[in-house]
Amino acid sequence: MPVVQVSQHENRQLQNIANILASSKKIVMITGAGISTNCGIPDFRSEDGLYALIQSQYTKASSVLVPRPEVAGLSQGIEHISSRSQRRKQGLPSNVKGKDLFDAGIWRDPTSTSAFYTFIGSLRKQIKDEIKQTTPTHRFIRTIRDSQKLVRCYTQNIDGLESRLGLCMDLDRGRGNKARFTVKSKSAPCVPARRAAGGDMDGGCEVVPLHGDLAFLRCTLCQKTCGWEEQGRQAIIQRGQAPQCFSCATSSQQRYDQGKRVTKIGSLRPNIVLYGEEHPAADAVGSITTHDLSLAPDVLLILGTSLHVHGIKTLVKEFAKSVHARAKARGKVIFVNLSKPSESMWHDSIDYWVSMDCDAWVDTLRRHRPDIWHVQTHIEARIVKKDIERPVKVSTPRGRKKADPLQEKSVAFTPVKRSPGRPITKPLPVIRIDEIAAVKAQSCGPQFSSEFPKENVLLQLPTPPPSNGKHTALEQRRKRSRPLGERNVPVTPSKRLRSIADSEDEFSPLEKLRPSEDLEEQSPSAKRRKKAVNIWND
Repeated sequence: MPVVQVSQHENRQLQNIANILASSKKIVMITGAGISTNCGIPDFRSEDGLYALIQSQYTKASSVLVPRPEVAGLSQGIEHISSRSQRRKQGLPSNVKGKDLFDAGIWRDPTSTSAFYTFIGSLRKQIKDEIKQTTPTHRFIRTIRDSQKLVRCYTQNIDGLESRLGLCMDLDRGRGNKARFTVKSKSAPCVPARRAAGGDMDGGCEVVPLHGDLAFLRCTLCQKTCGWEEQGRQAIIQRGQAPQCFSCATSSQQRYDQGKRVTKIGSLRPNIVLYGEEHPAADAVGSITTHDLSLAPDVLLILGTSLHVHGIKTLVKEFAKSVHARAKARGKVIFVNLSKPSESMWHDSIDYWVSMDCDAWVDTLRRHRPDIWHVQTHIEARIVKKDIERPVKVSTPRGRKKADPLQEKSVAFTPVKRSPGRPITKPLPVIRIDEIAAVKAQSCGPQFSSEFPKENVLLQLPTPPPSNGKHTALEQRRKRSRPLGERNVPVTPSKRLRSIADSEDEFSPLEKLRPSEDLEEQSPSAKRRKKAVNIWND
């Protein structure tokens, strides 16, 4: 499949790429010198790049073994290479190239070693003193990390600008926790403790420096690291000299004091990897790469590199196979750089080539999909009900839901469902006297309502006796054969009010709440009326 070229004017394809990044879950990034050029750090292979600068430094160092500090500055070196004609006037040897000073063979020649130390010392001083802020591309890498989509960022740069944004570049942190890509981890609130070592969101070494960095110096003998500022090492290196290793010197001095033979003292060098050298932490880098390939990323994003280094070629091809192996060809490889990739080499690996500057592409991406920058790790919804504010949980626990004490029901009466042989566990309904009076007045006339009290008096039916809830079959049959007045069954308010409205006898309201006619015949007033009728008949 051919590589699809996307220019800055093709908005539809740019929107396509933005949608791919927005919907992705796991992103692997590979960056080069092109993401740092807008900071003022030159790249490697351009006309005014680092290789051209090193050639100028090489010419100065060839005349004097230890160059003067005033000609070792990076800004002054750039002035000497402003044009090709000036480089020819300087008498640069034709058989020497700038990239030769990034080869492991520089240690065999004192002149090239001196030029290398001068250049590296000036470069580090410029990055430390003159580079005040990072580029939008560096901040985009942090945004992908904060959105919990970054699997890893592999960088060829040695400036270490990613560490200024809080991205971890320590290979000792390892691979990180795989659980950071789970739904449970993404839905939980993001706190610094979760990103610490051992946390469920621990990303390990988030930016892997494939070519080392300028943060430390490394001993060529014992491989121990130390800082640049201690014992004036920065100034020594800028003069083109290699400082001694303090650890080796201390060990040798201790052996001399004990009367033993002294050992060799190593020299310090920048902690970067030259062409032809093995990475000092190759085992850690290999373990991280194998782990990232097993995570099956869905997007490989390549930014600001020409893909000329053999190790980077191999790394890109391995990750491209892992990305394209996803189901339904959802994985995509996106290459953002001004130089075109080789069609014959990358036609089966790269899907999109965006021929734009990295920072310009990041700004375009932000216009097409601004939601990528809207990192929201936790949403807390709240419901206001009857002036009571309470949080709502996103997940509902399994099992029976508990009753909400804050929720008030507006229903005055709820019928009680009772199965045969099962005791009533809920209280009996409450009936208002004014409702009874309204029904009676409607059927018997307004004069009946004067017999009831004006205030809203509540009468509650008698509650049934407590029961242990156990009934035998014989007891259930006896209960069904009892009269209605003896049963422990509540009468619904509608039936009770209807019996009151249909009655023509005038007796006290309390007697109207009897559950049946059997109770009315057994009441004292009914007995007196029956006795009076019998006497009158006699």
